[in-house]
Amino acid sequence: MRIEKCYFCSGPIYPGHGTVFVRNDAKMFRFCRSKCHRNFKAKKNPRKVKWTKAYRKTHGKELTLDPVLDFEKQRNEAVRYNRNVWVDTIQAMEKIDEIKSKREERFYDERMKKAQHTRNDQIKSNLIKHQTLIADPHIRERVDELREKREKKKEEEKQNRINTRSNLNLGMEDDIGINANNSKKKETPLRNKLKQLNKSKVRKIALLKKKKEKKLNVLPDKKDKSGMELD
Repeated sequence: MRIEKCYFCSGPIYPGHGTVFVRNDAKMFRFCRSKCHRNFKAKKNPRKVKWTKAYRKTHGKELTLDPVLDFEKQRNEAVRYNRNVWVDTIQAMEKIDEIKSKREERFYDERMKKAQHTRNDQIKSNLIKHQTLIADPHIRERVDELREKREKKKEEEKQNRINTRSNLNLGMEDDIGINANNSKKKETPLRNKLKQLNKSKVRKIALLKKKKEKKLNVLPDKKDKSGMELD
């Protein structure tokens, strides 16, 4: 019994289930339900739809690089029936399923550590915000300690930012002093490129103006050698 995979959501399709769409070039697209078929016809990208496995794998929510997943690849090789091989494959499938489930659980626990940290921060912030509603004095004292610790951290972060900015400004001032002493500015390759781009833009604008004047049959104003316009 071969279990196919849905083209859109990559879910299992058991024999006698799902729909098949055959394109003009004889390529077959299998879908587990009408929902996947409708999204495929609407030309939606499965990597951008949140309930598909392609989305979950691209956003690091499921295992992607693991040797256990190599066993799921489709193999179209004809194998002659042998009972010993059949028994060995079934036993191996059971072991592989156990290993896969354990690795997925481990991966999920590691992924959820960050979420637990953010949840704890939210709970602490809510306690500090609604401190007046707490009746127990011991818990209020603990919340006061939390608030003091957070304020200290914020002050330290601000000081670090100020120090880094001051260091950067000092470095810029030194560079400005060096440039002031030197009369000529050093021409970098970026400045040369910018100059060339500006010149090319001016030329393009002039050419466009000339083309418009030709289309409208507008003659340019004649000028004397002295620069005065002549009627």
